[in-house]
Amino acid sequence: MKEILRLTLSIGLVCLIGGAALAYVNVKTDGPRQEAAAKTLVDSLKLVLPPETASTTKAASVDGVDFYDAQDSAGRTIARAAVGSSSLGFGGEMKVLVGLSPDNRILGVMVTEHNETPGLGTKATNRKAQKSLWDVLAGKATEDAFPPNAYLDSFTDRPATGFSLGSDSQGQTVQAISGATTSCKAVLDAVNAVCRAVHTTEGR
Repeated sequence: MKEILRLTLSIGLVCLIGGAALAYVNVKTDGPRQEAAAKTLVDSLKLVLPPETASTTKAASVDGVDFYDAQDSAGRTIARAAVGSSSLGFGGEMKVLVGLSPDNRILGVMVTEHNETPGLGTKATNRKAQKSLWDVLAGKATEDAFPPNAYLDSFTDRPATGFSLGSDSQGQTVQAISGATTSCKAVLDAVNAVCRAVHTTEGR
């Protein structure tokens, strides 16, 4: 009986010390993690907003969608961006950043968080530059901060009024990528969340 009690106390003590150590590490690293996340957001905002953007400020949050206003060097608001999310991703939650012009046309779409299958789902989420061996040998292999993605770019320069999957390029439809339909639907769902929030803000 005493041996069981001693063993129980020992295990409890180890768990207590381990828990305290993890809590300490979490507290010490929380600040740097938040700073890194904030820097990543700022860098991402620059990619979907006009090049003359000098600063961004957090604006409203509508139905789970966060809006950010973009100002030029004179302090004038020249555009805005919004972060929408979807739980329809093959790997769970997905977050999408959408740049918006003053007349609510989409400037650019970028997936900032996802857990999609590499090589399949990522066809609909990742902006990855295509480089040939000749580009590398010729010294043309420069990094593009916002490389093209056919699916994400199909939203660009269209009104943020809502989209659906389809093949009619004249309407508010976007065509899914073969083999990545689930990921395409998740991106679409997140973009539509932004569109609904835009409609709500315009109706205020």
